[in-house]
Amino acid sequence: MNRYSVLLIALLTTPVTADEPAFPLTARRILFLGDSITNSGYYVADIECQLRLQGLKTVPEMINLGLSSETCTGLSEPAHPFPRPNVHERLQRALTIIKPDVVVACYGMNDGIYHPFDQDRFTQYQRGLTKIVEDVHDFGAKIVVLTPPPFDPLPLRNKPGKLVPVDAEQFAWFAVFDGYAEVIQRYSDWVSKNSFHADMVIDIHSPISSELSERRRKQADFHVASDGVHMDETGHSIMARAILEAWGVSSWEPPSNELNSLMNQRQKVLHDAWLSRVGHKRPGVKPGLPIPEAEQALVVSSGTMRRLLETATDGMVDQRASTGGTVYSVHYPADLASGALKLNVDYHLWVPDGVETLRGVIVHQHGCGPGASLGGRTAADDLHWQELARRQQCALMGSSYEPRRGANCRLWCDARRGSAQRFEQALAAFADAAAHPELASAPWCLWGHSGGGFWSSLMQTMYADRIVAIWLQSGTAFGYWMSGEIPAPELTAAAFQVPVMAVPGLKEKTHERFHRAWDGSAAMVAHYTERGAPFIKMTADPRTSHECGDSRYLAIPFFDFWLSRRIDNESNALKPVEKKHITAWNRLLEPKRLEFEETGEVGDTSPPPAPTTAKATRLASGQIRVTWSARADFESGIRGFVLSVDGKEIKRVPEHPEGRFGRALFQTMSYHDTPEAPLPAFEMDIDSPGAGRLTIQTINSVGLISQPASVRFE
Repeated sequence: MNRYSVLLIALLTTPVTADEPAFPLTARRILFLGDSITNSGYYVADIECQLRLQGLKTVPEMINLGLSSETCTGLSEPAHPFPRPNVHERLQRALTIIKPDVVVACYGMNDGIYHPFDQDRFTQYQRGLTKIVEDVHDFGAKIVVLTPPPFDPLPLRNKPGKLVPVDAEQFAWFAVFDGYAEVIQRYSDWVSKNSFHADMVIDIHSPISSELSERRRKQADFHVASDGVHMDETGHSIMARAILEAWGVSSWEPPSNELNSLMNQRQKVLHDAWLSRVGHKRPGVKPGLPIPEAEQALVVSSGTMRRLLETATDGMVDQRASTGGTVYSVHYPADLASGALKLNVDYHLWVPDGVETLRGVIVHQHGCGPGASLGGRTAADDLHWQELARRQQCALMGSSYEPRRGANCRLWCDARRGSAQRFEQALAAFADAAAHPELASAPWCLWGHSGGGFWSSLMQTMYADRIVAIWLQSGTAFGYWMSGEIPAPELTAAAFQVPVMAVPGLKEKTHERFHRAWDGSAAMVAHYTERGAPFIKMTADPRTSHECGDSRYLAIPFFDFWLSRRIDNESNALKPVEKKHITAWNRLLEPKRLEFEETGEVGDTSPPPAPTTAKATRLASGQIRVTWSARADFESGIRGFVLSVDGKEIKRVPEHPEGRFGRALFQTMSYHDTPEAPLPAFEMDIDSPGAGRLTIQTINSVGLISQPASVRFE
C-alpha cells in the first residue's frame, strides 16, 4: 500500500483543533525561563515569528530570560569554572518585575551536571522543577513546562575526551558521561508525567529525537547540536514546532532569511535588556541596554519587519511560461483567525495563450498527505489537462496544501474550515495578475482525489451555482457527515443539479481501510439519485485500489461534455441539466463509461496532432539539440516523441516511458494523477544526424503516431 494512502486514512479521521486561539495564546505576556538553550533565543523568536506570520490578532509579548549554565537545582560539577546559577535566586524578581500571565520553563540538560544517573541529583531536579511550578502558581500565573531536549552524543564520538566512561575521574560539560543521553531521557520521561501539576507539559525531547533518527537514515552524521547540547537553528525550529502544535498552531510558515534574521536580532536585544533588568549571578555576561533604549534601538528594524510580514501574508503572485500559456502562482500562510484556513497553501493557475475571455476554471484537487500535496504542485503543468482547458477556453488550477508530515488534512479538505475562502481569494488574485477579471466569477469544474473528493463534495453544498460538474476520485465527505464525524452541510436543491461522477477503485470495495471511499461513493449516489439528481453515477475502476489509474481518459471527456453544454456562450452563466443532455450523454459518452468500467481504460483510434515549431541547433560540444512544441492528444495524451532521418528512427524520448499507475506518459504520472517532478522538456540532444530530412512525431498513450513534422536547422 502507498504510504501516503495510509496517512490519508489517519488524517481524515483525526479531530480538528478548535478555531479560536486558546491558552497560552490568549496571554498578555509570556516569560521564558531556561538554560543556555533558551538563552540563545532561537525557538522563542521562531514562535513569535510564526504567530505574526499566521496573523494571530494579538500576539503575546514574549520575554526571554534564558541564562546560560543555569539549573533549577543549584548543582554544579566540580570542574565548572563557577557555581552554576540557580533559577530560584531570580525567579521571584522576574515574576514581580515582568508580571507574566504565562511562564514557559525548560530545565534539565544542566541539572544532571553531565554525570551518570544519581538518585539524589534526580530528586533535587524533581524538587527544583516542582518549586518553579508552585512559585508561578502562587504568583497567579500559569506555567508550561518543557521536557529537556535530548543530549546527542553522535557529534562527539570522534572527539577525544569529549565523552568519558562511567568510571572517569571527572565529568563536566566538556567531558560528558557517555551514557548521558539515557540520563536526560529519564529526566524527560518524568517531566512528561506532570506529577508537579503544571498547566501544560510539552514533550520536545521526542520530536527532536525522532527528527534526528529520520534524517540519519539518509545522512548518517546529521545533527542539530555540534557539542551534543547547544542546538542550532534547525534544532530550535523543531522545538518551536512542537510547542506551537501543543498550543493549537498546526502550520509552519518558512520565513524569509531577512525576516528570520530580524526576529532573532529583536529577541537578542530584548533578551539582554530584560536579563540585566531582572539581574542574575552568572559571571561574564555582557550587560544589555536599559529597556527603553533597547526598544528604541529596534524601531528601524521593527518597521522593516512589519513590511516583510505584510508582504508574506498578502500573497504575492508570480508567473512563468508553461507550454502554450502562463502559470500564475500565489502562496498564502496559515491564518489563525477564527474560521480561516489553518495551513499554508500554494495555488497554481495555467492560462492558455490567446484566450480573450476565460469560460471557466478546471480545478485538479489533490488528496491528503505530503506526497499528494507535493504532487499538486505540478497539476497546472499537466499537458493532457491543459489540452482540455485550451479546448474549452478555461484555466487549469492546482494547489499544494502544506506538504508537511503530520499536517492535519481535515483542516483543508473540509472546505468550510477556510479553504473555500482561500480558494476564492486566490482566484481573485489571479484575476488581477492575469488581467482576466472574469476568473473571479467564472464557473468551476472540480476534480478531486481522496481528500480532494472530500473537499469537492463539500464545495458542491456551498457553491452549487458555480460548479459545472464534479469528478470524485475515491473520495467524498458524504459518509463522514452522515455518520456524524463532521457537521452535516445543508443540501439544497441546487446541489443535486450538479453532474457528478464518483469513481472508486474496485479493489477498495473490500479493503480494510479504503472501503470507506467505496461505501461513501455508493451511498452518496443512492441518496442523491433518490433526491432527484438528474445526473450522478458511480463508475468503478476494475484495475485500481486508491490510486487514480487511467481514470483521466474518462474524466477529461466527462468535463468536456458538461463544459460544452452547461456554460452559456454569451453570459457564461450555468444552464440547468436537461433531458436532452442526458440523451446526448447516453449516445456519446455512456459507451466510454461502460468500457472504462469493464476494462479500466478508454480506447482511441485517432492519431495525435504533430509537433510544431521544431528546430535544431548545433551545440558547442558538436551535438545537435532538437526542440519543439506539442499539444497533447485530447483523447490519449502524450507517451513520447520519435526523431527520424528520412523516415528512419534514430531516437525516442523518453527512451523507456514509465507507467507505474497507468499508461506510460511523457510526463510520468504519479499516484495522484499529476506529473512527477522534474517536468520533462520538449528537447533532445543527438549526435550529428548527417544528410537527410530530420522529422519528429508525437506518440500518444495508446501507441498511435502523428504525422511527421520537419525539423528546421538554425
